[in-house]
Amino acid sequence: MKRYQELAKTIGLPGLVTFASILASWFAIGFLLAGNHKLTVVLASIAFQLDVLDGFLARKLKRTSEFGRQLDSLSDVINYSVLAALVTALYLIPGPIGMVVGFLILAFGILRLALFNVKGFETEGEVLYYRGIITCHLSLATFLIFLIQKLTDFDQTNYWTYMVAAFLSLLAIGQISNIKTRKTGVLIFWLPVSVLIGLGGLLWL
Repeated sequence: MKRYQELAKTIGLPGLVTFASILASWFAIGFLLAGNHKLTVVLASIAFQLDVLDGFLARKLKRTSEFGRQLDSLSDVINYSVLAALVTALYLIPGPIGMVVGFLILAFGILRLALFNVKGFETEGEVLYYRGIITCHLSLATFLIFLIQKLTDFDQTNYWTYMVAAFLSLLAIGQISNIKTRKTGVLIFWLPVSVLIGLGGLLWL
């Protein structure tokens, strides 16, 4: 019993929010496989919001820790890499090419997260940077393409398919690139994008 109490204390409120984000992604994957695209997009957007919230709570409650960083990175594999890879392979680019691109998204996403867990943030003065394209940004880009494809006839052309395959492959490999992304400030752009994606899935699919 004592072990469970210690574990609950270690997880804390931020960790519970992390598990809530995993739950949202798990349901998103289930609805994706069942063909319910509306709930897939909505739940994926909710998972992103919860992933942002857990970090915010950890900082506000002064509960940042190595455990929390590891837990957050592991959850990102489900929340972003697996989900984006499935959307790509099953719907954006169905077939062998999509399987390859999906694998690139998943493999390089896991590699980026492993590298981050070992090396952490890079700093320039007081500014923190991620190295490489962030997995959640790749996932949001995937879902934005998914919405565009569902709302238009672009998916009926080979040109669109090859363009999406090339674009997502570059983003996937870019996860281990030397591209630097500020840790602070980028959410001003991505939070509204994630909300719009969720609303788009709710209203238009």
